[in-house]
Amino acid sequence: MYWLSQRRLSSSDGAILDKNAVLSNRHQGERCFILATGPSIKKQDLTLLRDETCIAVSNFFVHPDYATIKPRYHCIAPYHPPITEEAWQIWMAELSAGVGDATMFFGLSDLERNTHNGLFVDKDAHFLDFRGTWESTRAKGVDLTRRIPGPQSVPVMALLIAIYMGFRSIYLLGCDHDWILHFGNSTHFYNEHEHALNRNSYNEWAGSDFGSECRAYVNLWDQYKEIRGIVKLLSIEIYNATEGGVLDVFPRSAYEMIFSGDV
Repeated sequence: MYWLSQRRLSSSDGAILDKNAVLSNRHQGERCFILATGPSIKKQDLTLLRDETCIAVSNFFVHPDYATIKPRYHCIAPYHPPITEEAWQIWMAELSAGVGDATMFFGLSDLERNTHNGLFVDKDAHFLDFRGTWESTRAKGVDLTRRIPGPQSVPVMALLIAIYMGFRSIYLLGCDHDWILHFGNSTHFYNEHEHALNRNSYNEWAGSDFGSECRAYVNLWDQYKEIRGIVKLLSIEIYNATEGGVLDVFPRSAYEMIFSGDV
């Protein structure tokens, strides 16, 4: 049985979103690290994060230091074509086995898709409604018990979660965002065959061309700028501690210096 790519949402979903209220300001005034999957990660000693609060995204659980870092949270962007249902289920099974006791975040549209086979029943899982707008979020603030904007890339999802949980210093790692420099060639910190989707014929470039990628870049940068505006009003600092990459929306921070007490 395969679930529809876009689950029909209902009024009963309000109770599921209400469960996210326990996360509000859970980490008030603390710092966190968002761990993406760009190839620059290979240049950095992530064991320094063993005592830090981390939010991992996507396929980060294949990192060799995942068990040492033990990210407290893990985000998965909503299902989307050209991913097949079969490949998605294989990935979810590997994810469930690989993330330890991390608290999971999924899109509400994937509620049945990600839970019908008993996966993640032993984990704390939260679901987010991505039918919101940036206009509403600017006016009312980031509230995970209500609709929030759909992310162009999963680090945007992680940032919205971090803001809601009250972190005051947020560091981005592995957000290279430089795929336009090697269009048609996927690069991450891991071998591409370490991703279950890739092993099952997924091609992230399918149906894409250079023009559509440029539009995606504009949308992603606009979302990061929206977040920059939101956190400015909340006195939250976001730093890009990625080694290299092209993301220029947030100020840079040298990764190793964060742990020297000079940042």
